[in-house]
Amino acid sequence: MSRFGKKLLSVSVLMLLGVLLGMQLAGSGFQHNSPVKSVPAVATTETAPEENKPVPAEPVQPEVKKPFVPVQTPSQVLGADQQKAPVDVLAEKTAGLLQNLSNSGIKWVVSLFGGVDE
Repeated sequence: MSRFGKKLLSVSVLMLLGVLLGMQLAGSGFQHNSPVKSVPAVATTETAPEENKPVPAEPVQPEVKKPFVPVQTPSQVLGADQQKAPVDVLAEKTAGLLQNLSNSGIKWVVSLFGGVDE
């Protein structure tokens, strides 16, 4: 094998591994289970208190923190998304990719011959 062929083979193998790793990472969803903390923005305006009017005291209500509820997909709610083997996940994604490629290839070939019957 020539030097160019070896380089081409090594680059294509590295690209294939990169694509497979990217598919695996994309399938995991990069989910974090920590709630996002945000500080509410409150606009206040200060006015000089008048000396003759008493300021009514209003009871201060404590803030109630809502519990964090993670967003789930319908398949997770129904329990269909159980832990699958990584090989099965990769096989399903590869099958979906090949099916989409096949469908688009068929549509392309049909479009080539679409003008013949007119």
